[in-house]
Amino acid sequence: MPEKQFIMRWRGLGKQVRVRAIDHNQEIFSWFVKNLPTSCLQTETVVAGKSLFMLNVPMKKVACDWIQEERRVEDVVQMPIGRMTFFMTTGNVADISCKFGQMTEPMSYVTWAEVIEEDKPILVEVGELLWENTMCEKKPIIVEFVDEEG
Repeated sequence: MPEKQFIMRWRGLGKQVRVRAIDHNQEIFSWFVKNLPTSCLQTETVVAGKSLFMLNVPMKKVACDWIQEERRVEDVVQMPIGRMTFFMTTGNVADISCKFGQMTEPMSYVTWAEVIEEDKPILVEVGELLWENTMCEKKPIIVEFVDEEG
């Protein structure tokens, strides 16, 4: 049976990447997929290095049954390109980041998913396009998270 994945896409850029679960915190991955589809405004971390940042991602379908403070964390400087972090905020929203290049500030976050190896060059390209947009054009870009069949 193939590994479960979801798609992270930017229709405005005509780009998408596939995302898979990692070895730890798989319950977060499973829960996230149950809350698809969802979307939010795409931003960048700007000061901490090359990372896409997704704020206030709606998670309204299935309540979480895990406690993030009890989940494994990784240092963003040390984690691989394509690794995704997760932080559950108040209410039914989440903050997510996805590393696409060098990170400069050692911070630890819950990690739960990663862009598949074949799609990491697309992620880096998208990251650079979004960086340019954040610094210059400032056009709103939406990121969508959909089931792999979506």
